[in-house]
Amino acid sequence: MRRLALIITLLVPGLTACAPAHCEVDGVQHKVGDTTPCADGCNTCTCTLDGVTSTRLACLDDTGGVDDTADSGAE
Repeated sequence: MRRLALIITLLVPGLTACAPAHCEVDGVQHKVGDTTPCADGCNTCTCTLDGVTSTRLACLDDTGGVDDTADSGAE
């Protein structure tokens, strides 16, 4: 049992030290858990441990039509 406690004590800090504490959204660094508007102006980008995720809403252009050139995928 002592060996297991020792192994856990040694491994856990090492595993958490490898996890990123921030990510970059549109050239700006954010902490994990932060949300910010995406560059397309209509989706929300979220900084996660796996990188940046975003909503996938279709953006409307100035005429009220759908702007399908906007990048709404994950970065």
